Amino acid sequence: MSNLKDYEISELLDGNNSDCPYFDSDEDDYESSSNRNEGHFPIEEFEDLMADLEKQNNNNDLDYEYLNTDDAANFLDEYNDYMPEIINTESLNNNLVNIQLSSKHEIKWERLPFSNSNKPILNDILPDVSDYYEIQAPLVYFNRYFNDAEIEKMVEMTNRYAIQNGSSWNKPTDIWEIKTFIALHIRMGCLKYPRVRMYWDTTLGLSNFSQYMTVNRFFSLRTNFHVVDNLTLSNDNKDRFKKVRPMYDCVRKRCKQLIVERNISIDEQIVPFTGKLNIKQYCKGKPNPWGVKIYVMCGSSGTIYDFLLYQGSATKFGIPPQIQKQVGMGGSVVLTLTQDLEKNKHSSTIRVNRFSKPPFLNDKWMASKGRGTTDEIRNKEDTICLVKWYDNKPVYMCSNFIASGEVEKVKRWDKKTKQYLDIEQPEVIKMYNKSMGGVDKIDQLIAYYRIFIKSKKWTLRMMFHAIDMACCNSWLEYLKDCDIFKIKKKDRMDLLNFKLRLADNLINLGSSAVTKSRGRPSSSTPKNSPQTKKKKKEPLPHEETRKDLIGHLPMYNNNKLRCKKEGCGAKTHVYCKKCNVCIRLITIEYQWVLQEPTP
Repeated sequence: MSNLKDYEISELLDGNNSDCPYFDSDEDDYESSSNRNEGHFPIEEFEDLMADLEKQNNNNDLDYEYLNTDDAANFLDEYNDYMPEIINTESLNNNLVNIQLSSKHEIKWERLPFSNSNKPILNDILPDVSDYYEIQAPLVYFNRYFNDAEIEKMVEMTNRYAIQNGSSWNKPTDIWEIKTFIALHIRMGCLKYPRVRMYWDTTLGLSNFSQYMTVNRFFSLRTNFHVVDNLTLSNDNKDRFKKVRPMYDCVRKRCKQLIVERNISIDEQIVPFTGKLNIKQYCKGKPNPWGVKIYVMCGSSGTIYDFLLYQGSATKFGIPPQIQKQVGMGGSVVLTLTQDLEKNKHSSTIRVNRFSKPPFLNDKWMASKGRGTTDEIRNKEDTICLVKWYDNKPVYMCSNFIASGEVEKVKRWDKKTKQYLDIEQPEVIKMYNKSMGGVDKIDQLIAYYRIFIKSKKWTLRMMFHAIDMACCNSWLEYLKDCDIFKIKKKDRMDLLNFKLRLADNLINLGSSAVTKSRGRPSSSTPKNSPQTKKKKKEPLPHEETRKDLIGHLPMYNNNKLRCKKEGCGAKTHVYCKKCNVCIRLITIEYQWVLQEPTP
């Protein structure tokens, strides 16, 4: 029996170097775990491989090659000369194909200052101002995530599922009803009533729900709301988010089109859900610890640039399995989300055990020197630097472009002396504090006015979480445009006003539908027309609704009321059927235009 050294034993016990290709131990993720042990042929992987080979033979335009001959040889040895995995290197990022991984025991450290001569001086890239001529309506930003074509697909899948389900479907839905359905959910997230039916309670004085949709129709749409055809789902489907994948693909497509900020961060996001779901996770320290986990890459502003839905061992990372095996789950997430970024340099926090006992000064010695003490080491190649900064506790940083840098003074509260102290802080700590918290910020924005869903269906919670992500990202895009056009902060919409106006746009903008009153029609003045006696000032329609050129028809009112046009104090019998306001003249400004009939 040979004696193993300490570092060899720790390496064998290190989960990142494990031979197991799966990243969690959920029982439901190991349906055929007995076939995955050593000595057993991976029949599922082999069948998938043969299917891929058949597709490759049918397509002569694709050029496939082995990623790594050593990995292929190891695969052959492990599974008794079975065929190695073939990877299309053309579909992989060049940085991942040429990535060089080093063992933590191979890195030799020196206590020398890190050369930061390669520190880049980069500014955030802003979009060209000439591409934008004015601030857009909230619906314009939202349509970049869910356009009419995508909503039409929702309409088709919802109608199809209603027929398949055999539910009491009075009439098929359409794009305007689905938009209204989404808008009402957004309003619910802003108002936050404890029960859904309270929004249709007439005693509460809410008319902006019942006038657009009955409560029974609302629940019928919620029951049948789908974005995929269930009959197209195969029995061997491994994607557990297949039923909600189209919505997240729409959000992710727009997120990847955005110009990425200089400072980014990657963290976990939890979609709250406590029902039965085999991919449900528990994240300690989160406001809602139980739910579906999403890995999100955000900028320091909170803008989402990419994300990855986590589903245990079935999670599809965008890197080769050989690299997944070597870097572990955390490294796989980072490489997947950052593979499309331009070549740049960033800093990150680390765990000490990620390296083989780096020669840092011990905590007791650094504590004796006082808060703000810094220890810096680098590798022999001067490409990686480790910084240990002692505040109340030691903080470890790893960077490939900045270390202590320009030290600055920061204030910290001292419990003993009951006063603030000035301590030194390395530049890498300052940059990290500036870049961190992006995911936490978008989580905070979503939690402010999260769409209220009280249902056992996890699909509903996930689908409307995608709507929340699109709303918050749209608002952040709106704020960036406000900065470009130098709009004063007092004139900008906050998140609440933005979402309420978005809901109004979804219902009214571009729609020719008019609010319908229930009951027998009156023989005199229409019930929905402006009334003579008013208890309070009626809200005027938004500018984008007035100028959409759809459904603005002049109607006659028996009561003569004051014109709502600015600067006009005359009274008139004419009012707009869609906007429900009085107008004295048919003006181009308000887009109420009478056209002569064509011969």
